[in-house]
Amino acid sequence: MAVHDGTRGNGDRDGNGEGNGRGRLPLRAGGVADNWPARIYLAVCAALVLWVVLDAAVLPHEDASMAGVWPVAATAPTSLLALAVPLPDGPVGAALLLGLVSLAAVVNAWVFSAVLRRIRTRAAHA
Repeated sequence: MAVHDGTRGNGDRDGNGEGNGRGRLPLRAGGVADNWPARIYLAVCAALVLWVVLDAAVLPHEDASMAGVWPVAATAPTSLLALAVPLPDGPVGAALLLGLVSLAAVVNAWVFSAVLRRIRTRAAHA
């Protein structure tokens, strides 16, 4: 005999569509950095972006600096999608690229958190 928990089939008790996290697709806005690996990853990515900004603003270069490669490499594969976007030359393009790399870091941290949450949930049920 099945036990009914009062939900409407998708984990939503009140029927307003928001869900309570027990449905098929729980929406978690705060799950970006809810564990230490994701927090450390975001801190490293933020430090790399800060390093690139300081390198471009403070240190004079006769030729191009390769500092911008490190944040892109640290946020791959998501940041590789940012490289496909045509950006303008100059400081505006550099700022947009750093913004897209920062967004890629947040997406990667969210994926890390979701995978770790899934692993922990499976381990708890095993």
